[in-house]
Amino acid sequence: MKSLIALLIVTFVLALSSCVYAEDNAYTVKGGIYYSQQWGLYIANVIEKDGKLLNVVIDRLANGKSSKELHDSYGIKKVSTLGKEWWEQVAYYESWVVGHGLDSVSGATVEGALETDEKGHAVNPDLLSGATINVAELSYAVKNAIDGKTSDGGYTMKTGKAFSQVWGLYIANVIFKDGKIVKVLLDRISKTGEDSKEKYDNYGIKPHSSIKKDWWEQVAYYEDWILEHGIDAVKYDSKGHAENVDLISGATIGIDDMTLAVQDALKH
Repeated sequence: MKSLIALLIVTFVLALSSCVYAEDNAYTVKGGIYYSQQWGLYIANVIEKDGKLLNVVIDRLANGKSSKELHDSYGIKKVSTLGKEWWEQVAYYESWVVGHGLDSVSGATVEGALETDEKGHAVNPDLLSGATINVAELSYAVKNAIDGKTSDGGYTMKTGKAFSQVWGLYIANVIFKDGKIVKVLLDRISKTGEDSKEKYDNYGIKPHSSIKKDWWEQVAYYEDWILEHGIDAVKYDSKGHAENVDLISGATIGIDDMTLAVQDALKH
């Protein structure tokens, strides 16, 4: 009887492990970069699940700072004809690409494909209604992600992932210049395809946080911490929370899966 129970337990654990492994492998993450002398380094991830496009996520690195992490302090909302910040217009563009498919920005001749003018602004009325920024350069980054181009303008990038059955897919982009890591950017895609960073203060943990920071703010703190200390310096407990005192001071969320995603990026 004991042998039978032991066998059933082992079978259950193996089945559960296979389920997690299968779900992890259902995701494909492609990364690409495009360097603009005027605007900086664009970073794009194309995320697919079971071979179908799930999300497209874009950021930009200018003067060492993430344009998305500047959030509403980026400063174009007050002069935008749409009344939208940079991150909001990028999020609209991302959704537009998901809705129209990768062929719409890959250069393929398809109905409704992205068209831009000489300044890189969209010609498509539906895209222009939500994004008046330069979308040509966003598209170059997406094309490069599709093609796997991870070097441009003296920069290179490595992309890694980690899957959590509870939280979804963690993505890490580690950016190098002259062989040195200059930025780490992390995000998480929920099982339904939502981008956690783009929720900003609507994510909802700030009111309950002991450090009064929402998810994206704590992730940004973690990114800066590992840039300074290195990924090998990260220590966390059995619940995935940091043990490093200075790291806990800015990130009380689980950092285990983020750490695994960065480590995965550095393997490649």
